[in-house]
Amino acid sequence: MNTNMNTKPKILIIDDEVSFLKIFGTALGNAGFEIKTYSNPLEALKEIEFEKPVLILLDISMPGMDGFEFFDQLKNRLGKNIPKIVFLTNLGENVAGASVDEHFAKNIGAAGYVHKTDNLSDVVKKVNEIIGG
Repeated sequence: MNTNMNTKPKILIIDDEVSFLKIFGTALGNAGFEIKTYSNPLEALKEIEFEKPVLILLDISMPGMDGFEFFDQLKNRLGKNIPKIVFLTNLGENVAGASVDEHFAKNIGAAGYVHKTDNLSDVVKKVNEIIGG
């Protein structure tokens, strides 16, 4: 067991697009976070209890299991002890006619959302705010 109180907060990034894993992973790693990336949500779900992240950046549109299904399975598996979830979206994504935005994300129990095209410094700032708050 690691008893070092100076360990970096761990963030999981789950996205089927490897380029986004690298972009967000590099930006958040440079900001002082420990990063673990998964391009397969099913694999991430199997490892989640061992990883113990404080936050998950979770893509919505993925093959096999979308981000909402992942979120539901995570809640079923871990109950109220789930990490904070921030959805990664493309501009204009909709679910049952509702736009995926901050209000939508918070209504379903997530900590927020970011667009994949957002400025990386804004993404890092938002992650810091969510983890700190």
